Amino acid sequence: MKRYLSMDAVPPLGLLSLILLAPTSAAAETIILPVVKDNSIVLVDGEWSENAGEQGRLRIKGNQHIVAMAFDTSAIRGRRVQQATLVCVQGEHSISGVTLSTIATEWDEKHSNGLTAGTPGVVDWGYPGARFPAVSGGNGWTLTAQADSRLQDGNYEWDVAPDMVHAMALGIAHGLAIHEHDADYGRNPTIFAREQSAKKPYLRVTLDDQLEPPPSAASDLQISGVDEEAASLTLVAPTQGFAYEVFVGDLPLGRHNIPRVIEGETQVIPLRDLPSPMAGATHRVRVITLNRTGQRSEAATAEFTWPKPTAIAKPTVSFPPAAAHPIVDVAVIPVSDKYDQRGDAVGSLPKDYRTHNAIYDGQRVRLRAAAGEVVGIQLLIRGAQSVSVAVEFDDPLRVDLHQAVYVAANGRLIPDPLLPLPPNIQLAPDADQSLVADIFVPFDALPGQLRGSVNISDGRTIAIDVEVLPFSLPRQATFVCEMNSYGLPDSVEQYDALQRIAYDHRLHANILHYSHNTAAAGSRKSNLDMRLKSGQRMDNKRYDDIQPGATTADWGDFTKAFGPFLDGSLFEDGHRGPIAPPGFYLTFHESWPLHCRPYFNGDLDAYKAFSAHPEYARTFVDVLASFAKLAHDQSWNQAGFQVYLNNKGSLSELTKAPWILDEPTSYWDYRALRFYGELTDRGRRDATDVHIDYRIDISRPEFCRGELDGRDDLWVVASSAFKHYRRLVTDRIERDGLQAWVYGTSNQVHESNRNLEAWALDVWKEGASGLVPWQTVDKDGSALEQADQLGLFIYDKSPSGEMVVRHSLRLKAYREAQQLIEYLNLLQAKRGWKRSDMRQFIGQYVDLDATVAKVDEADAGTSEYGRLSAEGIQSLKHAAAQLLAE
Repeated sequence: MKRYLSMDAVPPLGLLSLILLAPTSAAAETIILPVVKDNSIVLVDGEWSENAGEQGRLRIKGNQHIVAMAFDTSAIRGRRVQQATLVCVQGEHSISGVTLSTIATEWDEKHSNGLTAGTPGVVDWGYPGARFPAVSGGNGWTLTAQADSRLQDGNYEWDVAPDMVHAMALGIAHGLAIHEHDADYGRNPTIFAREQSAKKPYLRVTLDDQLEPPPSAASDLQISGVDEEAASLTLVAPTQGFAYEVFVGDLPLGRHNIPRVIEGETQVIPLRDLPSPMAGATHRVRVITLNRTGQRSEAATAEFTWPKPTAIAKPTVSFPPAAAHPIVDVAVIPVSDKYDQRGDAVGSLPKDYRTHNAIYDGQRVRLRAAAGEVVGIQLLIRGAQSVSVAVEFDDPLRVDLHQAVYVAANGRLIPDPLLPLPPNIQLAPDADQSLVADIFVPFDALPGQLRGSVNISDGRTIAIDVEVLPFSLPRQATFVCEMNSYGLPDSVEQYDALQRIAYDHRLHANILHYSHNTAAAGSRKSNLDMRLKSGQRMDNKRYDDIQPGATTADWGDFTKAFGPFLDGSLFEDGHRGPIAPPGFYLTFHESWPLHCRPYFNGDLDAYKAFSAHPEYARTFVDVLASFAKLAHDQSWNQAGFQVYLNNKGSLSELTKAPWILDEPTSYWDYRALRFYGELTDRGRRDATDVHIDYRIDISRPEFCRGELDGRDDLWVVASSAFKHYRRLVTDRIERDGLQAWVYGTSNQVHESNRNLEAWALDVWKEGASGLVPWQTVDKDGSALEQADQLGLFIYDKSPSGEMVVRHSLRLKAYREAQQLIEYLNLLQAKRGWKRSDMRQFIGQYVDLDATVAKVDEADAGTSEYGRLSAEGIQSLKHAAAQLLAE
């Protein structure tokens, strides 16, 4: 569900902020509310457990130090607030503006830190794993507003939304969080704390005598989605009211789960974070409406039974016993596992795994596959002579054969790049040769057995049985694996070759075709200059030559270059037939179609930054609308187009955007993303049959500060952010219809490729619908000689000197992961299982307890699964297959 908002309808501070700050009647009196506790919450790696609750000064520093502050509101209880101002004495440096928000969880000044509220009976900041940002800054249903700094006689004065004060007076909020707008870490701004008696902060509140309407009760309470973990309470909000209290039995529901009253609307409240003994009993839910002065409505009630934990089906999985006499000097292993050239396992594998595993007993390979699946085997062969190797089936099947190249990785030689299998390979008695066979099971294959063999020219033969299961995979991937890269290849033929490899692995490559330095007049806006199949180059200059007020672009070369890929006809003869890519970067960004800087007036608020040049926004909208029409006319309605602002800019770098739009950090970055998102909404308004996503790559979802609320965009979330703020993202998926993919870095070559399968399973089971491995193309071919963590596709030269594309063994693991998730999606649909059921089912076979390794703050993160077993993943797939085949 797209939300299309008029640009003129969104004021500079955001619609919610103006509603919260709107004055009421004339003031009756002004009261000073003293601060009763304060703390600078540290959000810096290595310092999360620091407490600053008794220091004389409080640091407010970008996303690294957010101040928590609470006040004695007893003097204003039962009264309406007209206006409020937070007054703090300036310490070092200056603060231009802040986000103020309520705090959803009670906290202790002396024991709270970034990881815990420090309050007895409160887990972390309200639920397991919750950090301080999860219950402030607009998260956990907290209120937010923006405030520019006014400096009066050395005091900061920040306007506080009256409803924030009402919430604190009612006890439904537990103070204010103060978050600096800017993210300049070259300084340490501070304010004086309450420990400085002459300089301590205070809240100046002006009251009025306006009567508050009495609250009315919510109606039509319904309980749904009940499982062992949570339930959903749906209600129709009353016509009068401000906030809810919710009780399950006698237990109050945590404030981080309870929205404000939105009068007359249907609202959903998750019932969760309650004690586990709730299971197996019938509970009465009570909802009481409060108004701003504390009057209470009658309770609206509903009853439901919290179910006892039920056992999810757990088929017994067994594999054939080891053969008594394994074939000499031949091992067959799944394509997601690997051994170094000496024969030592990469990762943890059982001692006899080379000749006894889920697919091989030492003499025979046994595979199970859905119709349409691609199944792979990896052969590890030794000997003393040159041999040829063939894989043949009784029925005509497509089989792709590759030889792995062993590359130096962490002091070992480990297989990773793959080359087409040569006619002959030289064996050695004390070193492996790794060969990979991909077997393409037709989509029209009937259930039954396909029989074949691996034939080595020295006389060794390994039988292969493929059991075709009584179901098929969908041709279009339902879980996306998008291979990220930057900079197009030299020619369309090379681009198509890259995409064909991705397609054969149920993936797609998405290549960004512009740079960060595009903002200034005269700079190159995009880099679309591949050589077309005609031999001519794309006319990039003509493509970029868009003038203010233009309503279209020259799409001719774009259509020639990308048309067959976008309509899927490039893959007409491929295994899955013509499939359009689910992700494709469009050229639209802050400096295409028009350069950003010539129209920018220096204001960091994007809603004001182009006020003198309405043609800047209008051209963006109109050219996007013309692309949508082109896509419709070209029947590109199955492709997933992305408007994505990749640039990392700053106000002072005139060749770049004024904001960081890829992995935003400051308040102004998130606000600019909202601005461009609304331009995108207007441009795609009439594109009812063309799929255009507004994509945001986000590593700090906890710091949106309300700017991206209510938008059903595509978020590509950093692995570390998805680990630490998973609920923020999954709640947005449920509430706003957000799509979430998770980005990170593929495993190191010297690590088990099973990490990729576990990564995919881990994010899928929590509601994400895709993975985005970062920077997957090695352009200089060095990955053919030296291990390259990023090089999943490798540019190489053929013997005739032409550029060709090779690929990594790790692509097989991505394919295995994608196909496993297809099994799980089919199983979930067949059984009608909820997401919690699927988590339980997966947990019966694999351990997905992960850590995320980061090189530095900007690193996307690599997920590592230390207790993962290869046999566990194989068992999970076999169990899913058994249930699907019933």
